[in-house]
Amino acid sequence: MTDILLYDLIRGHLLKLSVYAFFIGIAYRFFRVLFLGLPPDYAPPKGKPILKAIEKVLLKPSQAWRFFLEVFAHRGIQYVGGFLFHLGFLGLTFFVPQHAFLWGDILGFEPPYLPQVVADILAYSALGSLFALTVHRIFNPVLRLLTGKDEYLANFLIGLVLFSGLLATRWAGGAYYLWMLNVHMLSACVLILYIPFSRLSHFVYYFMSVFFYGRNVGKRGVSF
Repeated sequence: MTDILLYDLIRGHLLKLSVYAFFIGIAYRFFRVLFLGLPPDYAPPKGKPILKAIEKVLLKPSQAWRFFLEVFAHRGIQYVGGFLFHLGFLGLTFFVPQHAFLWGDILGFEPPYLPQVVADILAYSALGSLFALTVHRIFNPVLRLLTGKDEYLANFLIGLVLFSGLLATRWAGGAYYLWMLNVHMLSACVLILYIPFSRLSHFVYYFMSVFFYGRNVGKRGVSF
């Protein structure tokens, strides 16, 4: 199979299959947890649970700086690295020029995108942060105990997507460009397929967990 035929296969059928499987898997995980419900609680609330839950969802992003200062001295690598990684990965996924054409095909219109120099900074930032977080996970005795094969496989797939994307964009030329682009797209499809079956799907529960945390805080009548 030539590189062009492989590109058409990945860009067409394999990408569609990955995206469909991603949304079906993510929807299943979300509603599965949602329909579990909560056990009956007979203790009368001391505060206003629902009001506190809504307040927590709305205000938590603006309070990140306070949380950051409190934990920075003890878990700086995790928070700085985690922030840079998420910022870079999400920015690269949705707002780089090379992906704008892809989103244009999916959404029917081409979304705005960042200048190439900003995309490069995000790529190097995300890749460097991922490497630092992985090394920290390996050598930190507590994190090492909490880490399984899932985390290492996820980090490898994400690193392969970022690295091959950088090579295809900035370094590979001539006949190697299409080959590297195929590696980038194929690894991205595998990652999209893998997300619903791994802990990478934690983003599905973000607002749900924040809501229930705020609800419990309100029930106890304390502040956060």
